[in-house]
Amino acid sequence: MTQTCLPPSVLSSPQRRCQMLLMLYLPGTVTPEIIGQINGVDGGIARQDMVETRSEIQRYHRLSILTHSDGSYRIEGAPLDRRLCLLHWLRRAMRLCPQFVQQHFTPTLKTVLKQCGIPIACYDDTNLHALVNLCSRRLNRQFESRDSQFLRLFLQYCLMEQHAGLSPGFSESQHLWTAQRAEYLAAQEIMRHWQRRVPVPPHPDEQLFLALTFMMLRVPDPLKDNHPQDIQLRVAVTELIAAFRGLSGMAFSDEQGLATQLYIHLAQALERCLFGIGIDNALPEEITRLYPRLMRTTRAACAQLETHYGIHFSDEEIGLVAIIFGAWLMQENDIQEKQVLLLTGNDSSLEEEIEHQLRELTLLPLNIKYLSVHAFQKQGASKEVTLIVTPYHTSLPLFSAPLIHATLPLGENQRQRIREILES
Repeated sequence: MTQTCLPPSVLSSPQRRCQMLLMLYLPGTVTPEIIGQINGVDGGIARQDMVETRSEIQRYHRLSILTHSDGSYRIEGAPLDRRLCLLHWLRRAMRLCPQFVQQHFTPTLKTVLKQCGIPIACYDDTNLHALVNLCSRRLNRQFESRDSQFLRLFLQYCLMEQHAGLSPGFSESQHLWTAQRAEYLAAQEIMRHWQRRVPVPPHPDEQLFLALTFMMLRVPDPLKDNHPQDIQLRVAVTELIAAFRGLSGMAFSDEQGLATQLYIHLAQALERCLFGIGIDNALPEEITRLYPRLMRTTRAACAQLETHYGIHFSDEEIGLVAIIFGAWLMQENDIQEKQVLLLTGNDSSLEEEIEHQLRELTLLPLNIKYLSVHAFQKQGASKEVTLIVTPYHTSLPLFSAPLIHATLPLGENQRQRIREILES
């Protein structure tokens, strides 16, 4: 591999990890020493970058980075997952370290294609630019300059993989989903170009993958999307909102606005689920703790949609949908996050259970803060506080938010009163 040395202080951690991962996608040996030399860091930092990258691609793309006995690295995983991982990281690299992409990744890739005996007409920039423009017209979609540049480079990588016999494999559901899209017909233009020139005809799944690549670059637009799958999703979104409304007892005056946001999100979430692409896993635990009823209601509302598409949303995906519903509930009621003051004493487990029951009472976000009874008697509560709750006896200042002496389990009258205050 060609080695381009950079000053030690030039690169951030995300830039170093992008460059390191791109190295692993090219033929050749990659060791901590080579990574350190190219990224301008010592072996210890290079190894730590590898640990973080290994964790990320395992979480998002089900891939592993294996270490050989000689200390070199290689990526291990299904060809489809490998390609989708590169799709994500190469786009990221073009933003974070374009110089490395231009001066190292691109020329190395072209050299490999030439060594493989692939006709230059298949990967010549002029021809690729014309192919991308042709697909753009077929899709009635204008690719941004960076996306067009990415596609030209990514197509060259796909050519290299085809030559090595590493075409991605699609499950039956993935095949059906992709072959029905308009992008599948657009990808046929590239396949025709390659089939006329490459020594070995491309694997049929290559057209599916090229279509999937176009799909991953698509920004859903409910006003313009008119493919049968898009129309079907709009119907599913309407049913999802109706299910949420029925389960929660809360309505939205601007259901069209909510439907638009859900459509844009779910169009991408469905593809993530169908193709096993993960998202940040730190979110659902926090949402479940803070908004248990909202999460539970969202999960139940999504059941019909999951059944229809034959998928199961992860807690991470359900958490994102719950955030959308929660934000629209707040907007609907024209409220900010309600502040609740929980007065504490000497029983932390009792106080935690009261907080949990408070959060179970409403779908609306709550900001619950703790303050000792002693401190409250001395300083009172700030004017932003909507409600004060405590299991301990305390006197109420002359001017104060409503105070409820809570006993567990909360009685029906208390629950109703608390809900009225929080949702008013």
